[in-house]
Amino acid sequence: MCPLCYIGCMVRHRSAVVPPEVSATLRQARKARDMTMDRAAKAARISASLWTQVESGVQYKRGAKVPASTTAETLQAMAEAVGVDPAPLLEQAGLERVESGSVGDAESIVNLAGLSEQDLRQIAVYVNGFRAARNL
Repeated sequence: MCPLCYIGCMVRHRSAVVPPEVSATLRQARKARDMTMDRAAKAARISASLWTQVESGVQYKRGAKVPASTTAETLQAMAEAVGVDPAPLLEQAGLERVESGSVGDAESIVNLAGLSEQDLRQIAVYVNGFRAARNL
């Protein structure tokens, strides 16, 4: 059964409803590592509110309580942050594993052509600050 469509289907979705077993596995692994949700979210490089939604299996849209959904990238990052093999969780959610670096090379993400030297220096300062913050 497809966790997004709630029927048998052959489609791999970009996002999917988080099955309760996946939420429970993430919660158990996080607690086993004695991590707070905030710390786990930082390790996964996602917001604490997103971590809470996926782990609880609930999110609010337009004031209504609905099942939480997530992407393969997020679920994979969360599993890795708490030391769990993401493959079974992705399969349970009906998502495919995302290969590292599959986004593309830097030039296809940001085009810096035509920027002045001063602009490039400011970007370099920002990137270095961003890298330092991620390594906290």
